[in-house]
Amino acid sequence: MSYLTKLSQSPRLMTLAVCSAMLATVPIDAAFAGPSSPSTYQNSCRNIGVAGATLTANCRRRNGTFNRTSILIRGIDNINGNLRYGSSPTAASSYAASCQNIRVSGATLRANCRTRNGRLNSTSILIRGIDNINGNLRYS
Repeated sequence: MSYLTKLSQSPRLMTLAVCSAMLATVPIDAAFAGPSSPSTYQNSCRNIGVAGATLTANCRRRNGTFNRTSILIRGIDNINGNLRYGSSPTAASSYAASCQNIRVSGATLRANCRTRNGRLNSTSILIRGIDNINGNLRYS
């Protein structure tokens, strides 16, 4: 009896085969995507900027005053010209070494990053997991 015949006669084997095929199509980037919660700092901070891998902003405290604060953006790398979350969400980001014109708009990090062949690619990524905690940028 052929493998396909056995497979079609066994619902469990068929389910396993279908699930395995679906899992094989999931991109590796999706398997690990860094911090999962969306950032919220942009809702209560202003004058948001970035220098290399350091995010800076004036963030509102509970009493209504603003505090100048900064945080190291973690886990983002340049993967062949594209900003991507790497394998370690707590590691220092490495994109600044091979990207230029680095800027931030709300919670979106944008840059022109070098590909393996030396060309620049315009890319962006959503910064995740950073919140304003009483005037201070913190990872949630």
